[in-house]
Amino acid sequence: MQPLQLMITQQGYAALFPPGGGGTGAVRISQLGLTASGFVMAPTIDTLPGEHKRIDTVGGTAVAPNIIHLTATDASEDVYDVRGLGLYLDDGTLFAVFAQAMPIFRKVAATSLLFVQDVIFAQDIADLISFGPVSFLNPPATETVKGVAEIATIEEATAGADDLRIITPRKLKLVLDILSAAIGTAIADGDAALSSDMDNLSAALTNALNTLAARSVTGGGLVTGGGALTADRILTVLAASAADVATGTADDRAITPAALSGLAKSIAQNGHAFIPGMGGLRLMWGRFTSVANGSTAVLFPDSFATACFVVLTDGVKGSGNDSQDNPAGVDYPTITRSGFSVFSADDSANACGYFALGA
Repeated sequence: MQPLQLMITQQGYAALFPPGGGGTGAVRISQLGLTASGFVMAPTIDTLPGEHKRIDTVGGTAVAPNIIHLTATDASEDVYDVRGLGLYLDDGTLFAVFAQAMPIFRKVAATSLLFVQDVIFAQDIADLISFGPVSFLNPPATETVKGVAEIATIEEATAGADDLRIITPRKLKLVLDILSAAIGTAIADGDAALSSDMDNLSAALTNALNTLAARSVTGGGLVTGGGALTADRILTVLAASAADVATGTADDRAITPAALSGLAKSIAQNGHAFIPGMGGLRLMWGRFTSVANGSTAVLFPDSFATACFVVLTDGVKGSGNDSQDNPAGVDYPTITRSGFSVFSADDSANACGYFALGA
């Protein structure tokens, strides 16, 4: 049912919006005028052209801001066509009119008229309009108005686009059954696709593992161990000991900081240390005081294992008028694994230092 779009007359507009800016006024519609004349609507109309019937059993209610639901009854045996109609207020003012060339409805003698129609206005004025008794109203049902509603077909129910019709429990079950079947199909298709994907993934992983298992890892250089990748493999690098570093003979292991720190050493004024990677070569150093005009024996802070190769000294000449420029010199035949002797021709004792290299 399409709403009839009525035109409010000038008199009706004045009733709604009184002159002088007094705001809006509520109106009460009490009669429905009918005419068989398809006149031209105009706001200046104050009398319904060709009116042949006026009905005072009129009811109505607002169903939207600009729509009212109108109901009127005529139990007479009158016969007439209706091409135009008008709404009258309590004081007889023609409030609004509507007309068209084709009959809106036709009444015959053996029937009673039940006129039920939605009326739409160009402005949101429905809340300003009231009616007489409404016990016989059958307005369209909305979310806020109780009324008559059309039952949706199964096609309309499944389409889900119609917000005017209602759905019955039976059709709701049909819609839910269709939805359940669609979901079931989607899940089955998804399970099949997932199963196929998992099979493909499993095959790919198997191929990759077989390819990997055919490979092997073997150590080289300092690395030992390894083998085919069909099992866990361990690769090993041996660590050199401090003794290995000291002798410098092992070539199958790696020198670690721990091995270097394990070498015998004494970092002091009179000390010694290994020279890593030199086959056991050691350096010793220290200080001593050479006696005047004689020999002085000097002991190393530790003994060389094999021999001392060379000793270098640095003498500081004594002070005084009788000092001579004759610092202490190494007496090489006296060099042993544990020490050496120096001879000084200086008339004064001298402070000296030395470096010794051996193994």
